[in-house]
Amino acid sequence: MLLATFFSTALYAKPQRIISLAPHLTEQVYALGAGDRLIATVDYADYPEAAKALPRIGNYQYISLESIISLKPDLVLVWQQGNQQSLAQKLRALNIQVFVSKPKRLDNLPKQLAELGGILGEQETGQRLSQFVEQQLSEMAGQYQSKDKVSVFYQMWHTPLRSISAKSWIDDGIRLCGGENIMAESVAPYPLLSEEWVLQADPQAIIIAQWQFEHSWQQWPQLQAVQQQHIYHLDPDKAHRLTLRTLESLKQLCSMLEKSRKKTHPDKLSGTRAYTSEEKSSY
Repeated sequence: MLLATFFSTALYAKPQRIISLAPHLTEQVYALGAGDRLIATVDYADYPEAAKALPRIGNYQYISLESIISLKPDLVLVWQQGNQQSLAQKLRALNIQVFVSKPKRLDNLPKQLAELGGILGEQETGQRLSQFVEQQLSEMAGQYQSKDKVSVFYQMWHTPLRSISAKSWIDDGIRLCGGENIMAESVAPYPLLSEEWVLQADPQAIIIAQWQFEHSWQQWPQLQAVQQQHIYHLDPDKAHRLTLRTLESLKQLCSMLEKSRKKTHPDKLSGTRAYTSEEKSSY
């Protein structure tokens, strides 16, 4: 199921006191034209600029239920991850309207914009943005998806070294751009791994999406990505928050892989190494 909501059909009136408990939801509310009705959010919800002025009532590790209740919201937007799963149940028990977002795939973005737009009373804007995102994704897929594949290592963090698998919607973006994620078959959505694993896979491009642009890949000159200077950096906020800015990040990613594709020798375009069942089970 794409999204879990707690509405019979729709709210009788536009919600006027909205709390968002995730940066990507805060950003979507502003994009839908309802930012002036937000009364609180969480740490790291820093876009657009107006969001920085909102009161903070928690973070990924802890959300203050007491603060939510005291603000008397008529709608709380919840990200169904971590401690927010049980929080949604508590809010419903208090008869507080809840919208739960759990995007699993890249194509969830246009669907969520349409649904959230309807709940916020911004149906027209929601439909317009949904159609725009679908069109943009379709155009990028048509331009890049059928081209020669580029093997990719996607680095979310360096210590410990963390990547993404096919269970993360970020993998959808890599495939849309004609890339092949070397960690796609890992069991965990965000697996930990060693440098040796990357060395064995020998990706043609390394994408680093973290604020501290630190890496030690230059000490491994045998890597294709190092030899061809195909180590790239993405803004993690744009890359990891499923919002309209995701489109900008995807266009950058596709451009990066296209550079790698043009400079890579054809006999190296066949993909990545095979993984044993024992290796897969270790992640």
